Amino acid sequence: MELWKISQKVSELSDVIPYYFFSLVSSCLSLSTVLVVFSLGTWGVIGIIVISFYVVIPYLLFAVPVQVLFNIHPKKFSLNYFCLYIFFSLPAVFIYSSVLNFDFSMDILTTKNYYAISLLAALFFWFWDSVFLQKKSSVS
Repeated sequence: MELWKISQKVSELSDVIPYYFFSLVSSCLSLSTVLVVFSLGTWGVIGIIVISFYVVIPYLLFAVPVQVLFNIHPKKFSLNYFCLYIFFSLPAVFIYSSVLNFDFSMDILTTKNYYAISLLAALFFWFWDSVFLQKKSSVS
């Protein structure tokens, strides 16, 4: 590949990076807010900030790589993308909650909270991804 083509790709990617950041931050804050509200608001604003720092790790490891792949063929509010975000959210929430609780048993799969958090995490990321990144122009 010629040097100018590489430079062009890097330039196109650097234009999109802030949108990835906005999508990530919005998703973390949305999920954290809902988690704090459903925990009866005992943590308040501090809880939203703290939980956001915990939530950013699985989003970075699981959702952002999928988001980059989806941005090759952008589609706003695609149900296929939403289903795939749910698919990747389930193992992400399982692994992350297992690591945080030091409990690698399959008991977490029997709780409603596991599925609710997985669905909410996918829903928020899909929504903010569609708002900020899934435009008609794409980085290819």
